[in-house]
Amino acid sequence: MDNDRPADHPEIAYSSGRSYVIGFVITVALLGISLLLVQYHAMSAFNLLASISVLAFLTTVAKLVFLFHLDFSETQRWNTLTLMLNVPLLILSIGLTAWMFRTLYDRVMMH
Repeated sequence: MDNDRPADHPEIAYSSGRSYVIGFVITVALLGISLLLVQYHAMSAFNLLASISVLAFLTTVAKLVFLFHLDFSETQRWNTLTLMLNVPLLILSIGLTAWMFRTLYDRVMMH
């Protein structure tokens, strides 16, 4: 059966305004908590970094689930697989960029 109506596709059927609002509220709340932790120096530097890292991870998961609707259902399987294959590349890119700037700083700046 050939279906030309975009609204009938399963990818579109899963999306709803309620899901987007929930994702937005969760994301803003987690980012607000991070802002308050930094603004009021709520804990030591290491604990602050760990807390912000956890909150950033939770924010990313909330965005993926509520805004991008990624899950392991049949319709989203390829999008989720693509994301899982790109995450190591993203981590490598960030890590190698940080390493490059750190070594550049050591070579260029006078101590």
